[in-house]
Amino acid sequence: MSERISLEAPLDAAFGPVVRLIVGGIAERADFGFEDLDDLQLAIERLLAEAGHEGRVRLDFQLGAGRIRTRVGPLRESGLADALQAPDASPGGGLTLGRILATVVDSYGFELTSEGDVLVRLEKLAGGTPA
Repeated sequence: MSERISLEAPLDAAFGPVVRLIVGGIAERADFGFEDLDDLQLAIERLLAEAGHEGRVRLDFQLGAGRIRTRVGPLRESGLADALQAPDASPGGGLTLGRILATVVDSYGFELTSEGDVLVRLEKLAGGTPA
């Protein structure tokens, strides 16, 4: 049996702590440990930080046995799709969004909507192993 939770929030950075708190509650509901909770929060925070500061975003969470699947979008930042496809370090030595997500979640992907927006899928497994 799985549960679904949806949230819509402004992309304004002032709402970051609110989103972090809600993600923490969702991870607690799924019996995630601290490290898994922290990884999921980091993935969502970084994704929203890259998405800009205007508009609204929807976060849909599906909780299952030992996992949380998250859909984040629509995101209108034009370079976001490119950032998600670049898993290697950037030429300046910094980490790319794709590399960060690959490190903190078990899988991620994205799709472009018909309007050209990005919809990102994240999956985090409790303990980093399949249930």
